[in-house]
Amino acid sequence: MRVVYRIIMQWVKPAFVNCRRVSRLSGFFLLWLALLSGAGMHASASEAVAVTGASDEAENFFLLANLEFTLLHEFSHMLIEELKLPVLGMEEDAADRIALVTMLESRRDRTAAEAVPWLFAVAGDWYTEWELKSGANAGAEAPAYWDNHNLEIQRFYHIVCLIFGGNAGLLEDLIDTEILPFDRAMSCEQEYRQARHAVGWVLENYGHSGGASTGHDMIAVNYAQALEGPNQRMYEWLRSSLLAEKLAAKVSARFKLPRPVTVEFENCVSNPDAYWHSQTASVTVCYELLGHFLGVLEYRRQHSQRACGIPILRNLMGKHLRCEETESDSSK
Repeated sequence: MRVVYRIIMQWVKPAFVNCRRVSRLSGFFLLWLALLSGAGMHASASEAVAVTGASDEAENFFLLANLEFTLLHEFSHMLIEELKLPVLGMEEDAADRIALVTMLESRRDRTAAEAVPWLFAVAGDWYTEWELKSGANAGAEAPAYWDNHNLEIQRFYHIVCLIFGGNAGLLEDLIDTEILPFDRAMSCEQEYRQARHAVGWVLENYGHSGGASTGHDMIAVNYAQALEGPNQRMYEWLRSSLLAEKLAAKVSARFKLPRPVTVEFENCVSNPDAYWHSQTASVTVCYELLGHFLGVLEYRRQHSQRACGIPILRNLMGKHLRCEETESDSSK
């Protein structure tokens, strides 16, 4: 029996340890199904890429930002294992930091007003995940204090701290906001410098000499035929966005990978998540996870009063959160 257990755990454990870990409330999982199947989404996912209406633009923005973070997080797990990178602390923290630093540094040619909302979309997802499990929903699912992931609210604060640390000009905005306690904000620049130094060390020691290289197509992206309905819409949107292919090409060009890796988009039915699986050298992303992101955005819009009341969020994210509509409704 012990032999059977060990064999099972060799295959199952990595899929759970090296994952994004999106804990769901069953009712909320049904919410995004309803949103995608009905009035929650006014165009197909592929159409949303080209549609310029405020609603579809915000959906496209939120999906792209969170998909980029998810893929980079799982690629980070892949790099840690494939390159045997030293990790001090929890691997999940390291994967988050590698992903966030990569997202921030890749946008250095843009203004803070252009780059920061992209990161706030990621932070907002984790805050909403926590909100759905606390407050009115408290007791629906007890926090997993034992887990190798930080709690959603902790990931939110860590991400926000890196955002401010990587954009020092925004730190003064904290005086007028409740998004991050001032005591934590004081250390954010140093935290970001440490994280950026670590990522730089990895590139220097494990990257192709001379920077990015061509002819190293070590990461392939595959799409399973999606189930009809919400998953089909996510499939069409993914193929149109080409985000996965672009990120795979960049990672493949920057790092000397010891073996080929694949990204597999799959139908997961009841488990909307993403994970790195070392035995198959693959990153799996569920179509349902992308639908979940849309559900998170819709929930955030319906409960945006607090966020719209925070100056920096209103200034940078007001359009995506529909703050003007919220104010109009509250004044009636």
